[in-house]
Formats: sequence, C-alpha cells, structure tokens
Amino acid sequence: MTQAWIIFIISALAIIIAGTKLSKYGDVIAIETGLGQALVGSILVAGATSLPEVVTSATASLINAPDIAIGNVYGSNTFNIMILAVADSLKGTSPFLLNVQSKHILSALLGILLSAIGAMAILSGNLLGSSVEVFGIGIGALSIVVTYIIGARLIFRYERKNPELEDEEEAVVGDMSLKEAAMKFAIVAVVIIVAGIKLSQSADQIATATGMEQTFIGSTLVAAATSLPEMVASIGALRINAYDIAVGNVLGSNIFNMTIIFVADIFYQQGSVLANASLNHTVTALLGLILSSIVVIGLFYRSKKTFFNIGWDSFANIFVYLVGAYLLFNLGVNF
Repeated sequence: MTQAWIIFIISALAIIIAGTKLSKYGDVIAIETGLGQALVGSILVAGATSLPEVVTSATASLINAPDIAIGNVYGSNTFNIMILAVADSLKGTSPFLLNVQSKHILSALLGILLSAIGAMAILSGNLLGSSVEVFGIGIGALSIVVTYIIGARLIFRYERKNPELEDEEEAVVGDMSLKEAAMKFAIVAVVIIVAGIKLSQSADQIATATGMEQTFIGSTLVAAATSLPEMVASIGALRINAYDIAVGNVLGSNIFNMTIIFVADIFYQQGSVLANASLNHTVTALLGLILSSIVVIGLFYRSKKTFFNIGWDSFANIFVYLVGAYLLFNLGVNF
C-alpha cells in the first residue's frame, strides 16, 4: 500500500512537469504550422494527454473489467469539464470563456453527440440484454468511431476555412524551431504515457485495497488520475496565455476519450463492452452531457457577468457537478 502511494506521487509529479511543457511546445507547433491554437489543442495536445486513458481502459477490458473501462471514459469526461472551472478561477476577474474563440462550440457539440451515442448503447444493452456486433465489436462502439472520424474532419475543415475568425493571443515561445518543438513534444508525450500508466496502476491498487467497487474506481479515482495530464496541460496553457489550447485540450480530450470505447471493445472478449457495462454509467454520462451543454451555452452567450470572480457558466458547472455527485452518492449509484 505504501509503495503504491509512492509510485502514485512520483508519477503525478512527472505528469505535472511534462504536462506544463506539453502546452508550451504545442503552442509553438500551432504558431509555426499556422494550424491555430484551437485545432492543435483539440487534436494534438488532447490526443497526447488522453493516452493514459487509452492504456487504462484497454487494460481493464483485457482483464474483464468493463465497468472500469467505461467508468474511466465517462468519469474522465466529467472531470475534464471541471478543469475549465479551475482555469476560470485562475484566469482573473473576467470570465474565462470570454477570452476564447467561439469555434470550440463545434468540438463541444461533437463531444455531446458521441457521449449520447455511448449512453444509448449502454441503455439498449442493459434493457434488451443483447447488442448488435460486427466482428465482435458492438454497434455502439463502431458508431462512436465513425462519428468521430466524420466530426474530426468537419473540425479540421472549419478551422482551415476560418483561420482568423477571431484574434488569437500568441504566447511568447522564443526562437524554438518547429522541428525542436515537435521533438520535445514527442518526448514529454512519452513521459506522460509512462507516468500515466504507473499513475493509473497505483491508483487502482490503492482503490482495490480499500474494497471499493469497479464502477466507483473507474469513474472517480482512476478517472481523476488519468485526467491529471489534461488539467496540467490546460493550466500550463493558461499560464502562457494560450487560452484556446487550454479549452481545445479539454473539449478535444472529451471527444478523443469516447473513441477509447472502441479500443476497449477490441480488447474485451465477452462481446460488446458497452452492453456489458453497468447501467449506472448512464447517470455519469447524463451529468457530463449537462456540464458540456452549459459550456456550449457559455460559448454562445459570452456573458461578461461573474459570480465570485468566475464566469456564470463555470459557477453553474461547479454547482451542477456538486449536486450531481451528492445525488448519485445518496441514491446509492456507484458511478
């Protein structure tokens, strides 16, 4: 138990350091390639910070623990939205989302769509007791990955058509070349992968030692642990004024995380991983849908009003998250 805590802390520190650098190098790549912070944040940085979730869910499926695999995905997505609220509290007196581009709405809506597809697959699998499979992979997981591919293409095309939709705040990146930034980005991404795996494994050992159930482990401790790279990368982006990378990282990670279900289904040998997951995960999914919808409204409305020096949307998300967690706990739903 003590050894697991030591590994957990060391891994967390490694992720904190690497995650901060990830945002810096990602911003250089965004500027040097002309792709823009929103696109780099939602695809490149988001993909790198989501790698621990990929490994964790794939491993959980392989050992026949579908609730950890699915709980990790939906729990991480819910936790990720809270990162925006944390960023808002660190930003200052003006609402955080007021300083980012409205083009993130497309990413947020795609994340909502993918999450809803997954929740529907869980519902149908539990209520009908069976699911449609293609080569051993559930139709729900296949629908998610196909929708993701189409959605990612739409985001890329929209970004290319609107490169200067709004002014972006460029970070001070010095004289670093694109090649150097790409190489260093790859190095810190590897560090995050290794540290993220160790972090997840140690968190799972700690949670198992306490006797908690798989659904709770997957959606709370493991989900929070694997979401640490997103939090650090977003806060690191905030410190260098790369606000669009911070938001793109969170929303992009939520999109990318949903495709992890397809990977988990490949490793799961008992049929469709969504059909075999607990119905309780739909509650977590619905909570995530509400939180994401509030972010979309905030990006649309762009209110300048604040509550306790944070945007009204961040305040609403914190409130909904706390109320949702309270209700889930008291209803006996183990995420």
